[in-house]
Amino acid sequence: FRFVSNVDGADLHEAVRDLDPAETLFIVASKTFTTIETITNATSARSWLLDAFDGDEKAVAKHFVALSTNAEKVSGFGIDTANMFEFWDWVGGRYSYDSAIGLSLMIAIGPDRFREMLDGFRIVDEHFQNAEAPANAPLLLGLLGVWYGNFLDAQSHAVLPYSHYLSKFTAYLQQLDMESNGKSVDREGREVEWQTGPVVWGTPGTNGQHAYYQLIHQGTKLIPADFIGFAEPVGELSDGLKAQHDLLMANFFAQTQALAFGKTADEVRAEGVP
Repeated sequence: FRFVSNVDGADLHEAVRDLDPAETLFIVASKTFTTIETITNATSARSWLLDAFDGDEKAVAKHFVALSTNAEKVSGFGIDTANMFEFWDWVGGRYSYDSAIGLSLMIAIGPDRFREMLDGFRIVDEHFQNAEAPANAPLLLGLLGVWYGNFLDAQSHAVLPYSHYLSKFTAYLQQLDMESNGKSVDREGREVEWQTGPVVWGTPGTNGQHAYYQLIHQGTKLIPADFIGFAEPVGELSDGLKAQHDLLMANFFAQTQALAFGKTADEVRAEGVP
């Protein structure tokens, strides 16, 4: 699987450089089929494919499918609308990967795992709808965001997953949060008088511990941080690598304890720190 999103031509170049056009399927994911970065890359990919098939336009319908709501644009591109996976036009792009936009993910992990993911979505939706406020995780996270941003003037929010496989998770949350809430006026065009959202950032532990944790612990900035950890390691790891999970989680608990509770000056002096 290769993913291309950057309009920088190097992104597409690296994605196709060792591929066989005859065995390549392009999945073009664009709600409106007009997003400039997506359509630019899709057009370049089509040119790459046609160069290999002596300009035979029929090859496009055999090697491209679309995830979109715009049948006219899809057809104009050369994709057979029978190979267009539709979804509702009210589905926002940054919330859409559990719709047809998630086709590439479903191919990657298989339909059974994809359905398990959808089951998880349902569990969280029902929890949010039905749980009492003191135990409602999405509600509490939202209220914490308002508290830190508007009452304590926090400017950023660190999301720190202790998992190599979540290395792109914070980048996903950046769009989910900052593109959604990055507004300075309301729907009536009036300027808002409160903070609408923080700068979301972060990398997987333990890498960040050797980069910016010093600032979080001892710097002058207030940086709310969400840590994400897992009780069990990935099943496919060897026994030796699974054993490293204990060390990973030891770091996880040590960092969260230090940030949450810290130490008094007396405790630090008792440890011999001047």
